Amino acid sequence: MRQPRVRQSNPQYDSATPLRPPLFVAQLPSQANGTRQIQRVLIANRGEIACRVIATCRKLDITSIAIYAEEDSTSLHVTEADEAVNLGSINQAGGNPFLNVKLLVEVARSNNVDAIHPGYGYLSENEAFADAVRQAGIIFIGPSSQAMSTLGDKRNSKEYLQKHAPSEPLIPGFTGSSQDVKELEAAAEKVGFPVMLKASAGGGGRGMRIVHERSQLAGELARAQSEAKRSFGSSDCILEKYIEAAKHIEVQIIGDSHGKVLSLWERECSVQRRHQKVIEETPSPFLSPEQRRRMCAVAVRIGELIGYEGAGTVEFVVDIRDGSFYFLEVNTRLQVEHPITEEVTGLDIVSLQLFVAAGGSLVSLPHLQQIPQQGHAIECRLCAEEPGNDFRPQNGTIRLWREADQHSPTAPRDIRYETAVQTGSTVSIYFDSMIAKIVVWAPTREAAISKMVRILANTVCAGVTTNQLFLQACLSHKAFQDPAYTTSLIPTHLDTLLRNPHAEAAEDMISMLSVIPGLLLRAGPASRDVSKPFKHVRADFRNQYFDPVNVSSTIIVPSTEHSRPMLSVGKTSSHSRSVQPTYRATLTPLPETNDVAAGTTTAQELSRQYHAISHKLRDGSLSSAPQYTVQLKKYKPIQTQTFNLDHTSNHKWSTLSVAVSINTSTIHAHIATDAFSHPPTSTATSQTFHCHFPALGTWIEYKCYSILNYMESLRPGLTQKSAVGGAGSKVVKAPMPCKVLSVLKKNGEEVQAGEVVLVIESMKMETNVSVSVSGTFGTGVKVGDAVDDGKVLCWVE
Repeated sequence: MRQPRVRQSNPQYDSATPLRPPLFVAQLPSQANGTRQIQRVLIANRGEIACRVIATCRKLDITSIAIYAEEDSTSLHVTEADEAVNLGSINQAGGNPFLNVKLLVEVARSNNVDAIHPGYGYLSENEAFADAVRQAGIIFIGPSSQAMSTLGDKRNSKEYLQKHAPSEPLIPGFTGSSQDVKELEAAAEKVGFPVMLKASAGGGGRGMRIVHERSQLAGELARAQSEAKRSFGSSDCILEKYIEAAKHIEVQIIGDSHGKVLSLWERECSVQRRHQKVIEETPSPFLSPEQRRRMCAVAVRIGELIGYEGAGTVEFVVDIRDGSFYFLEVNTRLQVEHPITEEVTGLDIVSLQLFVAAGGSLVSLPHLQQIPQQGHAIECRLCAEEPGNDFRPQNGTIRLWREADQHSPTAPRDIRYETAVQTGSTVSIYFDSMIAKIVVWAPTREAAISKMVRILANTVCAGVTTNQLFLQACLSHKAFQDPAYTTSLIPTHLDTLLRNPHAEAAEDMISMLSVIPGLLLRAGPASRDVSKPFKHVRADFRNQYFDPVNVSSTIIVPSTEHSRPMLSVGKTSSHSRSVQPTYRATLTPLPETNDVAAGTTTAQELSRQYHAISHKLRDGSLSSAPQYTVQLKKYKPIQTQTFNLDHTSNHKWSTLSVAVSINTSTIHAHIATDAFSHPPTSTATSQTFHCHFPALGTWIEYKCYSILNYMESLRPGLTQKSAVGGAGSKVVKAPMPCKVLSVLKKNGEEVQAGEVVLVIESMKMETNVSVSVSGTFGTGVKVGDAVDDGKVLCWVE
């Protein structure tokens, strides 16, 4: 999306709800000479938050300057900004350039900027950065360094409030500054397990660990400190009591340089995985009006104590057992989830940041005299991760990106996408896994939930594994419908949340939908290429009509874990080029093959499996297999594109939307596939289809083979299995592209099954690597190595 905005494309949709005005944008005050103090802004961040700031700068006629690393050169924020500066590689000798204070200040000076907007994460809460910016004569769009060091640091903020506001409720914890393991173990025993370790600086779930017993503390502290150091530049951690029946509720504040601090109401952020928010909503469905008033009043008092300037968030933990709440921390920056506050208040918060940074007085703005809280807004964070594999980060190329409101002329309004991706964007291991923020507004919570589920189901992000379906399951779950849900919602209900909420027999439906790529192989553009020889011969023509094996057959392999490869046999019953063809398909799973017998060669095994399929075609059992009448009702090409997928060669693929009739049902799909450059009889290994089905709420990858080519695709795996000789479990491969942070064992050292031997990082997330068998440890990697997905990390002999 070029510019984050509230969608208002169809006044007839939900006509009972009147159109809402656009967000109020605070115009910057003028100086005595009539000019504005801020005319050029450098955004010291990347991705969607940079796009968000750029959008408001555009509304205010402010020149925006983006920065980017070489690995992020295709991000939308680079092209959306008025100017962009290349910082070099993310792996440069000086470290991550987004954390290099000296470099960023030099870039700002050389580009004659008036102000720097830090976004969130990176250096947004680093007082040394704020000081360096101001000392260079540049406006820092954020609070004073004193406020950042006092309130932005978790330890300092609690000490400050204990001294200056002892009546404010604080969560119990260790008040000292020691990082000594023995002292922290003793403090944890005193506070009582479970306890939470947190990075004192920063937020976003980085450097956070729950510790349930004393024996875990040393290891978890080391990992929390390591993650905190790499994310925020400080390894300092605090320890506090972990409240298990808790809600995470925060209050948005905004303050100016004239002493005024205002509350923009609360946000509920209790749906979390790995201590990171994935769904936020406002208003909180749990708070009573009195609780809301008290919590907001505490947040304002905390801001007033320090003379807070800019946007900030005061976070609280709410114990649902008695409704009591405790101060948690202050995030001295713009939050990821700020759009939902904008939607219910009607205020552009980024414009307010710029307004107060330019010396504006909040009292002078009539829109802030009585701040509304209208309707209900929900935000979902679409992340490249695999929920069924402990939410491990994923990477890859987005083959097709389409926002839900592009699919229909009667698209709903009040939908907002904030993202820096597009079709062809690469999701890199070097950056956060969040792909987009999707925001909806509706008059009620129930309507907002329903709208968000529908929008998520129709958003296309094909090619990269995401939490898209998982988000829909969370929103649809009965636990989320209960206003008293807590931060344990996801871990408590994980098994059911991993199921498809739209289809009880999802795997059966996925198998049935494989007739769609089968149809496209016969009815797609390659089959209509009028320049081909024998162009008038239909795709499934056979000249040995009575040979049961000599039929048009395709093996289609879905990508899902529990789906079996399918054998599709059929013919086209309509051959007129003026009429959409009808394809009659018989669909059956491939014959199951037993384990390879000892001593069997690869060639023998391939021959055995081929003859099993051949026998299936001859034995007459296909007559009892499910049969489908399939017709292409709509075929709308989007575009054919060429992208550099692996930094070594270009790859071409096509994107299209189709409507297909399968028996009596019509299925819609949005598809990215290898460019149709060959007919299905080509010697190409396979044709890959990335198919997004709104009815399933997600995308599925299908690989289509001829029988012989399918056999060839099995050869590498069979050869490797023969070579390994069943010892595959002794080899540990990288689950994703990653960087080795630590190697905990030495070559030749004895290890036990389940023991952690390495720690890796991908997309700012640390992951422990353990072995599944006991034996002698060996590895060929060292600390700092970059390892590709599927490469060997270590082995056990």
